[in-house]
Formats: sequence, structure tokens, C-alpha cells
Amino acid sequence: MRITNSTILRGYNRNLGKLLNSKISSEHKIQSGRSFDRASESPLSAAKALNVRQSLYESQQFTENLKTASNFYTEAETSLLQVSEQLSIIRETLVAACNSTKDKETDLNIYAQQLETKASELCSIFNTDTAGRVIFGGESNDPMPFSIENDANGRPSTVLYHGVPINALSDPKKFPYSDDVYIDIGVGMSINGESRAVDPQSVLRVSFNGTDVSGCGADESTADIDLSSIKAGHTYILDVYAGDVKKTITFKGGASQTDTVAALQSALTEAYEHESEELRNIKVSSDGVISVEGKTVCAVNNPKADKQAIIDNGTGYTNRFTVDLESMTNGSTYSMYVTYNGTRKEITVTAGADAAANRTALQAKLDAVFGANKLYVNEKGRVSSEGGNVKLELTGAEDDATITREQNYSNNYIQLTLDAAKALRNGDISYANACIDRIVSSSENLLVEIADMGCNEEYIDFNISRIDTRSLNLKERQKELEATELEKEITLMKTYEALYNATLQMSSTIVPNSIFNYIK
Repeated sequence: MRITNSTILRGYNRNLGKLLNSKISSEHKIQSGRSFDRASESPLSAAKALNVRQSLYESQQFTENLKTASNFYTEAETSLLQVSEQLSIIRETLVAACNSTKDKETDLNIYAQQLETKASELCSIFNTDTAGRVIFGGESNDPMPFSIENDANGRPSTVLYHGVPINALSDPKKFPYSDDVYIDIGVGMSINGESRAVDPQSVLRVSFNGTDVSGCGADESTADIDLSSIKAGHTYILDVYAGDVKKTITFKGGASQTDTVAALQSALTEAYEHESEELRNIKVSSDGVISVEGKTVCAVNNPKADKQAIIDNGTGYTNRFTVDLESMTNGSTYSMYVTYNGTRKEITVTAGADAAANRTALQAKLDAVFGANKLYVNEKGRVSSEGGNVKLELTGAEDDATITREQNYSNNYIQLTLDAAKALRNGDISYANACIDRIVSSSENLLVEIADMGCNEEYIDFNISRIDTRSLNLKERQKELEATELEKEITLMKTYEALYNATLQMSSTIVPNSIFNYIK
């Protein structure tokens, strides 16, 4: 079989081209450092390399998450250290106020002003944000989760968290925006298949509930609705908090205050009819006091309400006074000053056989002096009205009745600071002095929170180190799968180069002389 020149030339050119392509490919691998450019060149290695790249990407994201969390926790810890310093100053101010020996009234007002300023500063600290995110706002990014509401006299009075009085609820999880915010840090995030809730052990929390850190709730108290502020035929919407259960109720003002109380009671009964037996017994008295035995009750006007009721939530240092009916001796006469609607009167009461008789006697005297159905005395001896506060004072006589101002204590140290300031303005050193121990206790609890922040920062540092090590291992694995072995590839490239040059040298014996060589 005869092999033609064209067949020889085609074979030569084909082999020469292959050597050239192999040489160029080898040079490209050396220059790029990659052993392949397309998955088709090495399918198995490419599949493994893609998994490694995915793991590297995830590690990078976990590292970014941890760095963000680290900044967040650092800011939180710094804020709590500032709070700790402020609480120390508040405690020192209270100690100085309670031991003041100079002009009592002037000094106490100055100390009260200092405490109110410190309460405002504490709110500012808790409203701190970092990188556009509020640290102690829970899952919300409201720029001011903490705020202070003034009383009728324009004095700072009530601390609010997301619009809810801080004393209204004792469970931090019951406040708005109280769910935690988590980030995945690469420890195996787990989600419950039924509830779709994230397992807190498998993620890192990057939100702080302000009420959980600063405290919330208070001792037993009541919500006092000023019935004189309720107008007939108008619709009112109230958010009622009782026993950590919030209910929104709607009622209409009646033709009389008796009708208004009946409408309010009906709305409360309907709202709490499916709650615990204790809460089902929620009551509103004839003078507008909403109460549940042994529970704190607060009420606020719902934002959607067109008409606003005047509400006095009796938590902390209150303006309510109680006569000790049990301590009154049968047949003895007792004196007291009663101030109502700006009118101050001295009344005397002759005690009866028991507390019930004493209550009846005191009620009769109040009706005689101020008019029927103006002031009320309940079973516990508390004197109240359908509108406005009633103030009771001792007369200084030996037969004075035992009068106490209703007072309880908040579990939140910002609110406690405002309550102490109010007590100082009223010259009530006893209440202010009792606040000192609670401030000290709050400081100790705060140190635990700060220590917990430190532990979390150590945990973050550990995970950053862990992920850095993992990333180094993944990069080594990626290098094994994708990178060119330079020594081997250089040797191969030199081989291709030598073969290519040799093939070119052999061309003179394979390629026939051109006709032009014969023309010479």
C-alpha cells in the first residue's frame, strides 16, 4: 500500500499540533497555578474541589458573623460597665440624701433632680446602638426602646420599654419584641421540625432584651382609672396587664359613673374569662380601681384609642394613702388631715368595734366633710376618689390615726431611681433609704450580666480561632485538588518543549522540498 505525501504531511501536522497544544497547556498550568480550568478535565477532583470551596465560603461567612457578634458583645459590655458606674453614683447620691443634715427640703429636691438626671442617662445608655442596630432593643431596631413618661406635674415618672410600663410585666419575654435574634456560627445550627424554633445551643444570640438586663415588674399594685375623665357615649380602648397577661379591652362611657364602672367590669370579665381562676376574678371598684389579688395590674391607653382616659398605675412610690383600720381602738377618737381637689380639712373619727365599723365611721365622716360619693374607703383602709389624688396627713396630735402611704418597689433600677427621687421630693427618707439596698442588689446582678458578656466574648474568640484553623485545612485540601505541582509540570513542559523542537528538526526529512527549491 502506497502512502502518499499528503497523508504523511497530515499526520506530521497533527502530531506537531498536539505537541504544541500540550506544551502551551503545560505552560498555562505553570503560569496560572491551576491543574485544570474546566470540570471536564478532571471530574472527580472538580466535584471534590466544589465541596471544599463551599466549605470555605461558609467558613468565611461564619467568621464575618463572629466578628459582627464580637463587636456587638463588646459594645454591650461597655454599656453595662457604664451602667454599673451610674448605679454606684446613684447609690452614693441616695446615701448622701438620706444622711443630709442641712436644709432638708432644698437638699432633697437637689438630690431628687440628680437622680432624675441619672435615670435619663441610664435610658440613654440602654438606647445605645452599634452599626445601626440597637443593642438592648430585643428583636426590634427601634432607636429608643427605653423612654420615660412624665407625670401630671411634668416630673419624670414612669419608665417604658417599647411603650409598655416597665412595672407592668414581671416576665421579660412578655414585652413586645422580646424574641431572641440568632446567627449561625458553624456549630451545627439545629431547627425543631415541628415548632420551627432554633435550638439556642446551636447558634449565637445577638440580641438583648432590655428588661431582662435591667429588670422588670413590681410588687402588687392596682390601676386607677380616673372616672371623671370618662365621657358618656365615648369609646375607650385600654391595654390591661394583669398577671403578665395583656388584654386589650374596649368600653363606652356610661351616663353615670356607676354605668361606666359596669361597662368596664363587663369588658374586663370578658377579656380574662379564659385565663386562670385568679385572673378571672379581676375587679374594678366603684372608684375605678382595677385590681387582682396578689398581682400587679397596669393599664395604658391603646394607641388606636381616639379618647384618652386618665390612668394612675400605682407601682413604685405612689400618691395613695391607707388608714390602718385594724389598729384603731374601740371608742377612741382619731384625727387626720385630708386634702382633696386642693381643699385641706381636718377630720376626727371615733373608732368602732372592728375594722369594718372603723371603715364605716371613716366613710361617714368623709361624706359629711367633702360630700356624698366623693371619697371612698375600701376594706383595706385606702382612701381614694373618682378623680384626682387624695392626700392624708397626720395632725401631730397624740390620737393621730396610723396612716401609711401605699408603696411598693420596682424590680427595674431605672424605675427605682425615679421612685426614690419622688420619695425625696416628698421628704420620705424611709422609702429612699430602702431603695439603697435594692440598688446594691441590682449592681451585683449587673456584674453577673457583665461576666456573662465576657464569657460569650471568649466563646466568640474560640470559634474564630477554630474556623481559622478549619479554613487553613480547607485551603490545603483545595491546593491538593486544584493547584499545579510545579516541579512535575515544569518537567513535563520541558519534555513537551524538547519533543516539539525535535519534531521541527525532523521536518526536513519528512516534508518534501518545495518546487521553489528547484528554481534556484
